Amino acid sequence: MNMFDIAIFCAAIAGLIMVIGGIILIYKGALVLASTDPSSALTIEWKKEFRLNTQAPGIAFFIIGLLFTLTSIFASKPTEIEPINIIGKVAEISEPITIAARSSKWILVGGSDGVVKGKIRPYVEAITLEISAPGYKPINIVHILDELKDRTIHFEQPIQMEQLVTGVVGTQIIDVPDEGAYASVNSPAKFGVSQ
Repeated sequence: MNMFDIAIFCAAIAGLIMVIGGIILIYKGALVLASTDPSSALTIEWKKEFRLNTQAPGIAFFIIGLLFTLTSIFASKPTEIEPINIIGKVAEISEPITIAARSSKWILVGGSDGVVKGKIRPYVEAITLEISAPGYKPINIVHILDELKDRTIHFEQPIQMEQLVTGVVGTQIIDVPDEGAYASVNSPAKFGVSQ
């Protein structure tokens, strides 16, 4: 749970406490919803466009609680997910490069009877980039998202990949002798006959 989630939770709880507290105060008689004289009326004005005037100041208790609750509901709506930019270079490779991005692993441990129960909270803190190319050993690089500047993964230096398979340089076409030099695929085997 990050700080934004805690602030939303606190605002929602504060709103509920204000409303429930107002109901309790009305029940005990400490807060009265009866109208008062116009001189002690409650007036709320905002930019000379919105004006609320009431002679029952106890209503303000409920309005403030409602504002807390509505603000927390509005603020908790999901925002658009910001993209993560990847900028860099892989050195001395002529093969096509593939970068696969994945988040952390979330592991659930099952019981001995095969039943699995648990919760996964998919909050992404780190992202792992797997850089691969045909004939080269893949490289895994982990980046912490909170440490990224402008949500950009920037490779400071070109990435060096270890070559596992040497590519074939050029092609050579071999002449095939006439068809009679090779046995047919359907001919009986000359070795490995079962006994």
